[in-house]
Amino acid sequence: MTWIVALLGLAVIILLGVLQAVAVVRPRDQWTIDNVYGSDPSATDPKAYFAFNQGLAWADAFFWVPLQIAGSAGMLLGERWGFLLALAASVPFVYSAFPLFIWDRDLGYRKNYWVITWGIFPAYGLLEGIYAFARLLS
Repeated sequence: MTWIVALLGLAVIILLGVLQAVAVVRPRDQWTIDNVYGSDPSATDPKAYFAFNQGLAWADAFFWVPLQIAGSAGMLLGERWGFLLALAASVPFVYSAFPLFIWDRDLGYRKNYWVITWGIFPAYGLLEGIYAFARLLS
């Protein structure tokens, strides 16, 4: 189970990290707007739109991704600190997805395929958090 949780976490976070790194480097590119942000800046205040998405891109690429990678590596090594880091890394999967999903759904900013994307993050975060917590207790 550790291998499944850790490798799934690496797959999800590496995909997110690559996309968010693109958003850091090319924040106003049309490809970034279409494929990373998944919405249209003209639907809201463009300054707030880019500030919001850039804040997430920087936080994900430089804080959350390294935390998840270190946690997955530690879990694969069977180290207690790995499960602790994985537990910490599971929290943003859960807390960031719910408000973004509700905000996007209510305001209609993002396309329908984003519902699936936002659903994957909290589902994995709950799986990782519960598993890491259980392993820390044992």
